[in-house]
Amino acid sequence: MSDARTAIVGVNETDPTALVFPGQGSQSPGMGHLIYEHSEEARLTYEEASDLTNIDLVKLCFESDAEALSETRVTQPAVLTTSVAFLRSMREKLADAGDRVRPRLFGGHSLGLFSAAVASEAISFRDALAVILERARLMGEFNENRPVGMASILGLTIDRVNEICEAATHSGADRVDVANHNLETQIVISGDVGALERAMELARELQARTIRLKVKVSSHTPLHHDQSEEFAQVIRQIPFAVPSRPIVSNSSSELLATADAVRHEFEVQLRSPVYWTNNVEAMTREGVDTFVEVGPGHVLSRMVKRISAQVTAVSLDDAREEPIPISVLPQTVTR
Repeated sequence: MSDARTAIVGVNETDPTALVFPGQGSQSPGMGHLIYEHSEEARLTYEEASDLTNIDLVKLCFESDAEALSETRVTQPAVLTTSVAFLRSMREKLADAGDRVRPRLFGGHSLGLFSAAVASEAISFRDALAVILERARLMGEFNENRPVGMASILGLTIDRVNEICEAATHSGADRVDVANHNLETQIVISGDVGALERAMELARELQARTIRLKVKVSSHTPLHHDQSEEFAQVIRQIPFAVPSRPIVSNSSSELLATADAVRHEFEVQLRSPVYWTNNVEAMTREGVDTFVEVGPGHVLSRMVKRISAQVTAVSLDDAREEPIPISVLPQTVTR
């Protein structure tokens, strides 16, 4: 396929809708079970992923406890698979009703950007699973060799949190940085445990609330430069195609409309912060007024509503009525 913008469907042939996909942290015991019961496409997706990864993802997602699901080596393929199962189930149910979704943009939070790339046909599901397994391995090995963690800071601006991280960083081997700018005053920091704890204490002294995240990894900071370089070598071996519609970059909020642009985004992802607030604002500037979260949970749809009160945001995982999962979709999304 030619790597040219002309291959992208025109804006006037789309609806003002963005499909957005959650990342690590959205997992929960039983995730995807309802769509598995109601959708043939969802069942086939779990079976395909289990065969490709040699992980029993049905058992993992539906029968494991939260502790087992928090292990990054299984969390990442499980969240990717569940998100793609939601996507395929949505398309299946819409096709049954003679409808379809024509999204203007795709977005994803960290790991969710891989689901977005699958949805936009920039990468195959098979290849996405393969690179996610490598991503999970690299992140898991880093944590085994170096005590690291992540924490959420609530109530401070990103500039103030950057100042705190700088003050808490003592050296290249004892550092903490901003990893995710989720909301105006909800910032996630990531780094070495000692520096992380110092930053949390400094934040509390400024009357901020701090929450140590229950993840066994860190990501999206310069701490992971070497990992990022190794992961880039994996990404360069994978074929990418022109996305059917642009994907919004986590780090720059630019529209990724070529195969090379999508590939580069993943090459640097492990060391680049996720600016989710900027991502949502960029999508609204492109005319998006409806956000559909495709995957487990509803973290992204809730954050979208807090970022922009003028838009509609729903999560497919909130559907409890037939037809599942599309019963939550606004009528403006389909045609």
